[in-house]
Amino acid sequence: MKEITHTELEAFFKGALAQLESRKTFINSLNVFPVPDGDTGTNMSLTLRTALDEVQRAQPRSIKEFVSTLSAGSLIGARGNSGVILSQIIRGMAVAADAKSRLTTRDFSLMLLKATEIAYKAVVTPVEGTILTVVRRIAEHGSHVDIDEFEPYLEELIALGRTAVQETTGQLQVLAEAHVVDAGAEGLVTLLEGMLRCVRGDTAAPAETSADSSEYATGQQTLTYRYDTVVLVSAEHLPETDIAAKLTEHGDSLVLASAEGLTKVHVHTNEPYDALRYLMSFGPIREARIEDMQYQSDQYASAGRPAERPLVSTDGCGQEGLHRACVVVSPGPGFDEIFRRLGAQIIISGGDTMNPPTEAFLDPIRSCNAEVFFVFPNNKNILLAARQAASMVDKPVRVLDARHPVQAIAALVQLASCETDEDCERMASEAIEATDFFAITKATKDATVAGLSVRKGDWMLLVDDKLVALGSSPEDALGHLRDAPLEWDDKSLLSVYRGADVAEQDFTVLVQHLELSFGDLEIQSYYGGQAFYDIAGSVE
Repeated sequence: MKEITHTELEAFFKGALAQLESRKTFINSLNVFPVPDGDTGTNMSLTLRTALDEVQRAQPRSIKEFVSTLSAGSLIGARGNSGVILSQIIRGMAVAADAKSRLTTRDFSLMLLKATEIAYKAVVTPVEGTILTVVRRIAEHGSHVDIDEFEPYLEELIALGRTAVQETTGQLQVLAEAHVVDAGAEGLVTLLEGMLRCVRGDTAAPAETSADSSEYATGQQTLTYRYDTVVLVSAEHLPETDIAAKLTEHGDSLVLASAEGLTKVHVHTNEPYDALRYLMSFGPIREARIEDMQYQSDQYASAGRPAERPLVSTDGCGQEGLHRACVVVSPGPGFDEIFRRLGAQIIISGGDTMNPPTEAFLDPIRSCNAEVFFVFPNNKNILLAARQAASMVDKPVRVLDARHPVQAIAALVQLASCETDEDCERMASEAIEATDFFAITKATKDATVAGLSVRKGDWMLLVDDKLVALGSSPEDALGHLRDAPLEWDDKSLLSVYRGADVAEQDFTVLVQHLELSFGDLEIQSYYGGQAFYDIAGSVE
């Protein structure tokens, strides 16, 4: 095969999608951080699927019509940074192929060169050792390859691409520490491999490449300690060392807090009445509470997951005379409600593992009556999609550099008192900059990150998206927050948000830990409902 028409080119991309979908779980597993939000393969797959769905609806009859439709579909369907970059690669290929009636391998090389040019321009600060490096190296190599037949031509590009992918590990320190290649680069070469399968006439669905996905499983859990036990002892001064040694022999999550002649003792244990009898030796028991956490966990699991939230919800967009509308990405129902109370008009469901497509921003902005839009992506992997949407609408859209929902909350508070759009943007940006964010989650695999040796099951404290400490429990990990490299002298408020899978009583204990550790700060607690991250929070 020396020349292809739009029909063969469409088959190439369908083969690319099939190959990508067969390997997306593996590509997701290449995530550098050992957290359950690896989604590069999923984002690239959904982006290309949306593009091909548009092609299916349009039924193009020429290469010009095909590449135009494919490019438009990838732009509106782009998810996450990897999906946006893929959409720009497709856009570049479309620009180079636009005037062609048939494509040769030489034309395909020119398409890849244009793809490289446009993809690099789309990223504000291009980083080598990523998908950008690999598409550039493939394009440069292809421009010097003198092979007419598509099969050996693609074989040559893939061989170079595989080498380039392997070399990404040594080009970025974070990849070297994690001993992985760049996920986006792996996805790109996987696409070319799918095209090669098409050229060879291999139409059988590729076998899915498996990865250990047990870390994503949810459902019934068997608790080590069943009973949540809270005892209020009529004594302000207790031998904490002795109590800790005794109660943690057969329990965990111990907290002691004293004030006004009373001490509240909290512990998880399988012998709650033994704990009660022991504490009675130090003073009268004012009150006690025992709850069966295993029963609550089983009830929660059997009830199933919460109902799926709508991708986009709007409030007030039909209001006449609306000047400014705020668009926020929210990771959970608790955050949804907080954003509504703060006056956000457009709430888009999304976050880690669920990056909304560009289209999720486009449609509500286009249909909203507001004159100006402030967009808060609230995730570093959603920022490019938000910017891409802003470039595609004929309205003033200002994308703020919010990388976490708590930063958007701080900004929305400030927007309640601003006047001009410029003043509002400045105040929102200052609030975002002044708000540090943190999260607690469990490691899903062994890894080395920022010099720390992480083991699967460790609890990790992330501050401003950086791993700073490890712990044996959420409380243990969060105990290192005070040691995080923040300007503590400037801080007065610590806010903490409960994740979807955290029991309320466990969250209460954790908040008590914070109150003991941060007596100089105001502590505020909320239900966030975010997935995967048991605790999220901000320090302002």
